[in-house]
Amino acid sequence: MALDDAILTELREQTKWLRLLGLSSLRPLVASALQTERDRLVYELSDGMRSTRDLAKLTGTSQMTVNRLWQDWLAMGICAESRVRPGRAQQLVSLSKLGVAVPKMSPATGAAPDTVATKESEE
Repeated sequence: MALDDAILTELREQTKWLRLLGLSSLRPLVASALQTERDRLVYELSDGMRSTRDLAKLTGTSQMTVNRLWQDWLAMGICAESRVRPGRAQQLVSLSKLGVAVPKMSPATGAAPDTVATKESEE
């Protein structure tokens, strides 16, 4: 029994250090990939359960844009395909855990603030 406890303690210690190293490596990659508030919002809301349609409505962008972002992020390894809903992307870790600011949605449209400004300037 003592050997099992020692192994479990060692595994917990290694997991703690691996998590620290992983987050340290992931932070600059995510920061460079998510240049706009819209991208950060789509990433943050990509929970593996929401569809491209859901995210497009929530962020004020198109389904095609969400799909393109997912494909880019899956290729980069900063998202994974949902195990529960195949074909949907799931963030690896919340932006707040990486120390990256999470944009707030505009109460009027549900979209990220810079997305709203972009849409208004196009009209």
